[in-house]
Amino acid sequence: MLVESKFSPRDALLAFVAITIAATLRAAPIADDPEGRALLQAAQRIIAGYHDGHRDAHNVLRVVYFHPSDRDPLPNYSERLDRVMTDISDFYRDGLRRFGIKNDGLPLERKDGRLVLHVVRGKKPASEYQHEPGSGYEAVREGNEAVAEIHEAMKGTFDMDREWVLVIYGLCRREPDGRYVFDAPYFGDGRRNPRQGLCHAADCELLDPVLLTETKRRIAYAEHHSARMEQTVAAFNTWYIGGIAHELGHGLGFVFHDAGNPAESRFGVSLMGTGNRNYREDVWGGASPAYLSRAFALHLASHPFFTGSDRGRWDDAQPRMERMGFASTHGALEIHGKVDADVPAYAVIAQIWPVQADDYSAQTFPAVLSDDEFSIRVNGLRPNRYAIRLVTLYVNGATTAHEYQFGFDGSGNPDIVTLNTAWLIERAEAEVAANAADARTLLTDVAMVRAATPEAQRKLRVLREALEPATPFELASIKTDRAFLSDAVWLDAKVGWGQPARNHYWFDEKIQRGVLLSLGGEFFDKALYAHSPSRYAFALDGRWKKFTATVGLRDGATDQGSAIFTVRGDGRELFRSMLLRVGARQEVNVDVSGVKTLELVADSGWEHNYSSWAIWAEPMVRR
Repeated sequence: MLVESKFSPRDALLAFVAITIAATLRAAPIADDPEGRALLQAAQRIIAGYHDGHRDAHNVLRVVYFHPSDRDPLPNYSERLDRVMTDISDFYRDGLRRFGIKNDGLPLERKDGRLVLHVVRGKKPASEYQHEPGSGYEAVREGNEAVAEIHEAMKGTFDMDREWVLVIYGLCRREPDGRYVFDAPYFGDGRRNPRQGLCHAADCELLDPVLLTETKRRIAYAEHHSARMEQTVAAFNTWYIGGIAHELGHGLGFVFHDAGNPAESRFGVSLMGTGNRNYREDVWGGASPAYLSRAFALHLASHPFFTGSDRGRWDDAQPRMERMGFASTHGALEIHGKVDADVPAYAVIAQIWPVQADDYSAQTFPAVLSDDEFSIRVNGLRPNRYAIRLVTLYVNGATTAHEYQFGFDGSGNPDIVTLNTAWLIERAEAEVAANAADARTLLTDVAMVRAATPEAQRKLRVLREALEPATPFELASIKTDRAFLSDAVWLDAKVGWGQPARNHYWFDEKIQRGVLLSLGGEFFDKALYAHSPSRYAFALDGRWKKFTATVGLRDGATDQGSAIFTVRGDGRELFRSMLLRVGARQEVNVDVSGVKTLELVADSGWEHNYSSWAIWAEPMVRR
């Protein structure tokens, strides 16, 4: 149900007083960044050239307030959240202005000067919307029920699949011991396209920027990551208002984390790193406030919110990275490349972090393109194992990303052979999926010999076989004691999406979601593509004793995907897997003695088969 909130004259007076107080609490501006400003100005010229004459969009950030059927919205929610969102908007505004980007902050939806809150009363009591502490992103699934109710309630008001929406949940309760307990999901559901975004945050009666000076008063609360947390009310507002600002960044399409460039460390802590816990902390005495990094500002510069244009918003970039290469000079990592895309690219960001850490610690090295080319130099890396992500930004607000890992060679330099091989495989995979004319030139015997590792050679071999498939063999002709069914003739085969495929993911000229098959990061060169509902049947003729395989959903499937795998012999069920979701796998070891016809079946565990990217990895029969 949609409810329109209204201010009384008393509310308006309180809001005026609060805003006046808040204005006196503004922290000192973050120091100037001439290098970052020059970077952003170069990017702005490319972005402006694309959007000139198209600045007629009026996109706004929609804010939804959701509360359960048995509870009213939290006290003073309307005026408090107006102040919260105004403060976050000002933070974004000032962060972008520091780079010379003229803007008025986030385009909040307002009526008569006040924040519009689309209030939705849930259909169920609060107890049925709870999210357990420690659940983290698992709350996505549980939050879907509330989101579905919001979708239904907003029909006729706006289309959540075409707009940017922040949902704030009034699901905070106070326990007898004084603790506040937050049962709300808290994450940004970012997309690497400029079409829409959704993020979630929690409300609390003490959530208010005017309380950023409350250093004497304390709060105890429980949330996803802690059963009990105690801190000052000022620090709480830093964390939780900063959390909304951070998750909004994800909701606006910056799906990664970012600790900033090493040269930016003097400014504080990057908002899209761990800076959500440093938001405006200098107001109450903290020494390292949050700031908008160069990389994040580069991303925002092309967002429809800040270009005022919807040109290309619905277009896919269709990028083709050309002449990509890694080099090492005096211990530094150098990255060079050229980007060709249907929607012009304007910048590339290299993010690097130790693999034993997470990407919250990723340092960013951005570069603006010149004639579609870029060059990035990374100094100061110490011998370690690193992840590197290359993010390409497009003028319509879209992003694409490529991710690799590398270590150091015996001379103490970045292992560029491994990086260049990884790039070769990725490019070859994209070319094969697109059925490009030059795909075979990347898959020569020479390329395979030069591949850095045996696994890389296997990947290139699978890609070549996807273009030039070998003739499958008859199981009855095999004299050895084992055989892969993915190379054998089948009696029958069908899949729920696309076409049956041996040893690679199905693709055609329109659907290209990669070629190689992996489970939990482990690559398999022998496997059956089995998107549910699927069935493969093989003639064993009673000549084999064991069937083994590893089953699961191919890496890249979304959280909505699931599968149950069944092995049948002559119509009798011999094995049934548990319900497998993304990241889960199960080993299969079945006695097939005397079986004449073996069936491998995969079904979705839900009412739909969306993202049910089932695969039978290393499906082998043994004598």
